[in-house]
Order: sequence, then structure tokens, then C-alpha cells
Amino acid sequence: MFLLVGGTRKLRWFSTAAAQPYLLVREREVTLKSSSERVVTLNLLDPCKLEMVKIPGKTLPTEVGKSLRIGSSKGWVALTDLQNSKLRLTNLFNPCASSPTTITLPPLDGSVARVSKVSLSASPNQRDCVVAAKLFAPLVSLCRPGDSEWTHIETPNNFFTSAVMHSMRDQKFYLHSPDTAPTDLIKTCSDFPPVSPYRRFPFSDIPKTTQDLYQSSIFRTQYLVESPSGDSFIVIWCMAGGKMEKETSRLMCDTKGFMVFKQDHGKKLSSYTQDIGDLCIFLGKNESFCVSATKYPGLNPNSVYFEGSETGFGFYELSSNTVHDLTHLAPFSAFYLWLAPLE
Repeated sequence: MFLLVGGTRKLRWFSTAAAQPYLLVREREVTLKSSSERVVTLNLLDPCKLEMVKIPGKTLPTEVGKSLRIGSSKGWVALTDLQNSKLRLTNLFNPCASSPTTITLPPLDGSVARVSKVSLSASPNQRDCVVAAKLFAPLVSLCRPGDSEWTHIETPNNFFTSAVMHSMRDQKFYLHSPDTAPTDLIKTCSDFPPVSPYRRFPFSDIPKTTQDLYQSSIFRTQYLVESPSGDSFIVIWCMAGGKMEKETSRLMCDTKGFMVFKQDHGKKLSSYTQDIGDLCIFLGKNESFCVSATKYPGLNPNSVYFEGSETGFGFYELSSNTVHDLTHLAPFSAFYLWLAPLE
């Protein structure tokens, strides 16, 4: 596979590249290969080098080309079919995939088929992979690739719109809600990992300037993320009011900053911190993930990388409280998506 880097004509062989994070921007259709396939050029941003990567001649089968992206987990993109209730997983959009694969999961009941978030316990290529689909309902659905049906798990109403995250440390799926919610284990099937509401400890050690950031923000979104070593963080994304962009007629929100709280299980507190070491946190429509900047040279350590169609994308340096907007590096997309390194 060849790729075009930046605006140059330099081509390099990509098959031996190591897995790393990428930002999926959008694809540009080149031609119809047949009535059932599209040939496109993929556009991605390499956050390590801050340059665009274009992959020409990528063939998308019909089931992928006519599906809507709803998120990503473990470097795989989750898609929902626009014509039925089927959910699919694919690594076709990941430039580090050595064997492009698309997996079709069982159809969801049409009455509960709208999926908000997807989390994988492992790569779908692994035998122990379990898929958790959080619905826009008090339900989370579980299955393994190859299953003929989903197992639906009822959740408290507090988690109607919550995110779902798999914890490698605890070997369970967590539901995270910014509101106070019951923390009892949800009744699940013994064939699957447990599903549990995440217990967030009270926030502590918040400086006044950070309190002012929180109070002055019009929009706030809360995320749960786990580091490679098993530490848990609550991250609050603070945004200012929207403004209309003339060129694209889209409503944009300004990112004012991020508040990071490390869960201290000994003190049972969520302690505010501006120092997460060499870690980088990636937030957006993806399942939130965290990597070491040491492992991926070029990433800015102690930072939160973000993406959103209303915010653009960039990263936030925690130590200096500085937002670096990188939206100008890529063409506009209505659906940016971080891809975690493939396992």
C-alpha cells in the first residue's frame, strides 16, 4: 500500500508501519468500481507528525460505503447500516491494518437499534472479544463476533445517554454518567464480562481559576478514561458558546480547556491534576483512550487530544492550560474520529 504525505508527491511503503493513533477525517470518492463498491482516497491526520496522510485507491464494499460511522474502539470503526439495524466493525479505515476486515454483527431490534457508543473488550480478531453497544435507551447490548443474537441488559434510567468503556484492569464494562447514579452491579449474563455503573469519587483540590473555567463554560462534557497502567481519570471538556462560521455555515464552539481528575481509590477522592506524566488522552466520538507519548514519539505529553465537528480538533497542554487548534491542517469533516493503535 502506498500513501501520499502532506501536499508532496513523496510516496512511501506503509505495510511495515507500527500501529499508532490517527485521526480519521473523511474519504474522497474517486470512482465507482462497480454497482456495489466505491474506490476512495482516505484522509487521516498523523498526530505524531502533525501532517495529513492520504491513502489512494481504497476500495469500500457496499456494506461499508452505505453505513454511518458511530464511533471507534481499539482502532476499529463501528458502523450502523442505513437500511437495516445491522452493526458492523471494520479496520478498513485504519492505515496500520495488515489484513483489512469487516465483521457484520447480529441485527438489533428495530425498536432499540439506535446505537450511541460502542466498546470492545479486545480486537475483534481475538477469540475473547466482546462487543458492548450502548443504546439511546436504558439498555446495553452484548455479543461476540459470530453470535446469532444480542444479549440485552437493562440499566438504570440515569444511564439513558451514558458512555460505555471497557476496563482492562477490572475486566468489566463501565457505564459512566456525569450525574449521581446507583453504583450497584447491573444484572448481566454469566457468559459475558460484568456491566457496572462507574463509581466516581467526589472532586477535590480544584484551584479557583479552574473553578472559574468550569463556571464560565456554557457546554461541559464528561469522560471516563483508563491509562495503560490501569489508572482512571475523569475528564471534563469545557466549551464556550457557539458562533456561525461563514465558509461552512456550521456552528462552532470554542474549547476553553479541560479539567482532569485522577481517581484515588485509597482516599476515595477524584483529585484535580495538571500532571499526567507522559500520557496523552484522546477524546471525541471514539471510546476514550490513553497512550504514552514515549511509546509514540511526536505526541505532546501531558496533553488531551480532542475532536468534534462543532469544535474542530487539536490538543490541550495541561501544564500551561494552552489550547492548540489544529483544524486548519485538514479539510472540514462532519465526523472526525480518533483511531486508537491497533492491537
